[in-house]
Amino acid sequence: MNTHEQTLSPRLPIMVFVALIILTISTVLLSGLDVGNTTALLIAMSIASIKAGLVLYFFMHLNHEPLIFKLFLGVAFFTLLAIFVLTFSDYSFRVLA
Repeated sequence: MNTHEQTLSPRLPIMVFVALIILTISTVLLSGLDVGNTTALLIAMSIASIKAGLVLYFFMHLNHEPLIFKLFLGVAFFTLLAIFVLTFSDYSFRVLA
């Protein structure tokens, strides 16, 4: 039995859900705009990162985890970001034959 029961207000998950819906709608609306491929990709990835962060923090209860767990998760995400940056930078400097 968990002695550190967390009491959640039922309002918080609903607010997070509404935020996720708004971000999803903004992603769909972005797909119809002509802002260029790179800009659209950066905006879409930013919105997706915010949505993933909301899901991790609230629905997967990362806010109740100890600091060391959050630190290791941050290191993992930083490593993933570094891999993406290195991959896309390599791809952007290739010369098409």
